[in-house]
Amino acid sequence: MSIDLIARARAMVLTPGPTWPTIEQENTPWQALFVPYLATLALIPAVAAFVAWSVLGFGSFGVVVRLPMASGLGLMVTQYVASLVMVFAWGWLIAQLAPSFGGQAQVINGLKLTVYASTPAMLAGVFSAMPGLGFLSLVGGAYALYLVYQGLPVLMKNPAERTLPFFAVSAVIGILGSIFIGMACSVFLPSPQVDASAITAPAPGNGPASDTTVTVQSPDGETKVVAESLQDMARRLEAMAAAQEKAQQQPGGATAPVVPASQ
Repeated sequence: MSIDLIARARAMVLTPGPTWPTIEQENTPWQALFVPYLATLALIPAVAAFVAWSVLGFGSFGVVVRLPMASGLGLMVTQYVASLVMVFAWGWLIAQLAPSFGGQAQVINGLKLTVYASTPAMLAGVFSAMPGLGFLSLVGGAYALYLVYQGLPVLMKNPAERTLPFFAVSAVIGILGSIFIGMACSVFLPSPQVDASAITAPAPGNGPASDTTVTVQSPDGETKVVAESLQDMARRLEAMAAAQEKAQQQPGGATAPVVPASQ
């Protein structure tokens, strides 16, 4: 059975209530759920992650870091494959748990539930590539969980009064799956702690501040970091340390106020 990807994605986002009974009646093999529907949608957050980490870069206070292209591509492929695996495992587990909540253990319906409920999360993944809008991807994930809550009694045939506990367990599984994706992708991300010996500052010069860079050594090679204010910050810290030491050496142990060096 062929699935109109655009029409189905729009229906899942705008009118999920009447769409779930239609999905329940469809005789769709599980392969058709993944190709092309989920296989296409899962590209959105994966490509967005590549753009965010290797094209636009990340950082703050004037420091921008970009992953090497090889690491960015590895991150993209890993996130893509992990997303497909997670959605499949999520649907299979929901089907296995259904009898415990008065439902029916139909794997195909469990896969329909997780594949189509993941639609808003996949679409909202595009915002992860946009600085300042990444929180909207979390909104998409929350809406996906709401779709699971709506679809459980329709596809898994559980009594309405058992939907809430069934949903709670299903949501925990989905959240754990998201953590699994993050762990799988973390091997390509830089460590939050960088050894000071791995940072090489440029020699002092009279060039413009915009040319100031540092080089961070990583397993994938060297990463250039824009850091115009690093040298000025180091001079301020040295001046403050010297003033503090001088104050401690004054007679009577009096502490003189520490005045940062002027720019």
